[in-house]
Order: sequence, then structure tokens, then C-alpha cells
Amino acid sequence: MKNLNALIKSLHAEAKSDWAIQENMSDMYQQDANDATVIRNFITDRGGVNIPTASQYLNSRDTSIREAICMAIAEDKGNDFLIENFGWSVR
Repeated sequence: MKNLNALIKSLHAEAKSDWAIQENMSDMYQQDANDATVIRNFITDRGGVNIPTASQYLNSRDTSIREAICMAIAEDKGNDFLIENFGWSVR
């Protein structure tokens, strides 16, 4: 899950950035990182694989973070995995 982990790391870093703090955006970036972490844990052995729950959780997320997570999953596991398990595809 190299790309999904990189997304999570990037979101944590963004949450700590000066501009995010000044613009009161830190909490949003932190929540996005938490959402990506939840998805990662549901689709890996870390949290016990539970794709249906991961899919339901992903579908209830805001568009921006949902798209970023979908891109990372497609890069890590392939677009076919994303389509078959989450009902999303990327180009």
C-alpha cells in the first residue's frame, strides 16, 4: 500500500503546515488522513480485511478525499481491484 501510505503521510504533513494552521484547515487534513487510514486498515491485514466495510466507508466520504484514496488504491492494487471492490474507476 505504498501510494495509500504516501497519501496518509502527505495529509499529516499538510495538517502541520503553517498555511493550514493559519487558515484553520489542519483539522480537515487530519480527518482526511484518518479516513485514508481507516480505509487502508480495512483493506490490509492490519485491521483484518473487510472490503465491504471499506467500500461503504469510502462511499460516505467527501468527494476530494474519496478521489485521492481511489487514485492511491488504483496505483497500489490496480484499477480492476478498485472497480470490483469499490465500484469506482480511475483513468
